[in-house]
Amino acid sequence: MSAFWAYTDRLEESGRVELSADEARHVTSRRLRVEDSVTLFDGHGGVAQGRLEAVGRKKCVVSIEDIERHSPPNRDFTLASAIPKGDRVSTLLQMLSQLGVVVWQPLLLDDSVVRKLDPENPRLQRILIESAKLARRPWALEIKAPIDLETALAEQGAGGRVCFGDREGTTGGLSADVRLMLVGPEAGFSANERKRLLELGAEPVSLSPYNLRIETAAIAAATARNVSAGAGVPLETGEGTL
Repeated sequence: MSAFWAYTDRLEESGRVELSADEARHVTSRRLRVEDSVTLFDGHGGVAQGRLEAVGRKKCVVSIEDIERHSPPNRDFTLASAIPKGDRVSTLLQMLSQLGVVVWQPLLLDDSVVRKLDPENPRLQRILIESAKLARRPWALEIKAPIDLETALAEQGAGGRVCFGDREGTTGGLSADVRLMLVGPEAGFSANERKRLLELGAEPVSLSPYNLRIETAAIAAATARNVSAGAGVPLETGEGTL
């Protein structure tokens, strides 16, 4: 059984770390005891092995035994999508985290329903941390500030292969050399957006014969690229330790 993972925003090289009240509650709910193993992580590549030194409902202390600094994951793939409504954005973030996606780029499109999202929103940050904890990934998923389609394409630059979700597109998965995958709202990309994408050489890819919700299409795209990259190989492949 793998050690319990707990988050801390202050991961020192050695010594003791007092967990937050939320993390302490998680520890007690798992009925962990003094001397049980715990893995600490900071969401920015730091992962430490330790043991519980004190356990309480509001206060837990971990003694750090060993620490690794994982180098940043490959950033050669960005998944960009319209922003799902309500709690569906939580589903999107949790699933992309588990699938190893490194960067999610929210898009503001012609037919977007949701047009605002704060990447630093405390609730979203908690979702990212809890998702990273579940997935056992040293680096949390990065959320970028929302941008429009033209900006997303311009930031990609020349030479990168770009695809976008389209029911009428090609089937057969998503190649590992795709650098930017774009997912539109449930209504799809507008006629003008689709024309612009094709003008710039973006390739339409069908992720399903049926219409998909934003989060479903994004999850399907991430899964398809994982499969193309190699069975069982997440999009974070290439990550090592410093």
